[in-house]
Amino acid sequence: MKALSRETEQQIRSLYERYASLVHSRCRMLLKSEDEAWDATQEVFMKLIDALPKIEKKESIYSWLLSTSTNHCFSLLRKKKHAEFNEECHTEETKSLPQEKWMLLKEISGHFLGAFDSKIREVVIYTYFDGYKQDEIAKITGMGESTIRRHLTRFKRKCAESGLSLGDLI
Repeated sequence: MKALSRETEQQIRSLYERYASLVHSRCRMLLKSEDEAWDATQEVFMKLIDALPKIEKKESIYSWLLSTSTNHCFSLLRKKKHAEFNEECHTEETKSLPQEKWMLLKEISGHFLGAFDSKIREVVIYTYFDGYKQDEIAKITGMGESTIRRHLTRFKRKCAESGLSLGDLI
């Protein structure tokens, strides 16, 4: 690892103090493991050290951290070959399901989302799990709103082709 200037070190420390809980929450939601979430948080901030000179504005740092933490966690999940999502992401209807059915539904959701390109998964999670609007997702990801709409349309079409309703997955 390269040596950091005192100014860069202070900037990273300040960003960590400000955004670590946000990154950790995202990682914990996706990885469902406190220890793995903290490891992933550290890894995302290590990536930030290299990327910092290329990031222009504060808003961009926030967007970069959200996007990078999401992508990093998806990468870890791919390596583990399973994707599960936190119970908090699901509706009250799904929470009232019998335990066996609930576990099956979580597994189906994870496998189903795993079949999509990382950008589509990212948009789906921001939209349906995090509750962001399309313009907010555009700011976070740097994608255009038309691209976001296209990704959501592809996701909905694939759901329909599979005979699943969005309510079954989300």
